Amino acid sequence: MALPAETYLVFLAGAVLLNITPGPDMAFTLASSIKGGARSGIAAAIGIGCGSLVWAGATAVGLAALLSASHHALTIIRIAGGCYLVYLAVQTYRHRRETIEATGAGDAVAAFRAGLITNLLNPKVGLFYIAFLPAFTSEAAGPLWAQVLFLGAVFSVSGVIVLIAVAGAAGRLRDRVASSAALRARIRTASALVFGGLGLHLIFARNP
Repeated sequence: MALPAETYLVFLAGAVLLNITPGPDMAFTLASSIKGGARSGIAAAIGIGCGSLVWAGATAVGLAALLSASHHALTIIRIAGGCYLVYLAVQTYRHRRETIEATGAGDAVAAFRAGLITNLLNPKVGLFYIAFLPAFTSEAAGPLWAQVLFLGAVFSVSGVIVLIAVAGAAGRLRDRVASSAALRARIRTASALVFGGLGLHLIFARNP
């Protein structure tokens, strides 16, 4: 499997942007860091990342099964995923100034467990992977499931790195994000543009 370098770089840039967008994962990591210190925040980040990796594996397996069952599955996945990303773009922009409250875990083990379980029980994570990852795949780069698994792993790891950084700067970052509606709006507007652009690309792109 060999993804084009430019595709990988665009994906990585989009992944980092989406991971720094304030959301439930960041709110939980911040809350855990403030309640139990950086150790609890880091544990929460790792738990969230492990849950994301499980979803990435499940998405890869599910896509492989769908593609083996139907030659038209990829087209359906791309169009449905594109529509979902456009929906996410609209919702992200509509709620660009809102704050997200979360109750943190003070103990590192509890923080890891809560981050893992919350992520695993959130079907929106799976929907996001199904919608987002195929935008960066190519039939010329090898099996779709392997590409999805690789991209999902990269997205999960980059998310953990961002959240660990959040845990390390919890106090300052919480005050900054909570007090600046303009900052939240700018980050979420940029994310909405990424969602919308990828969504439209998926809807109108043709399979090779």
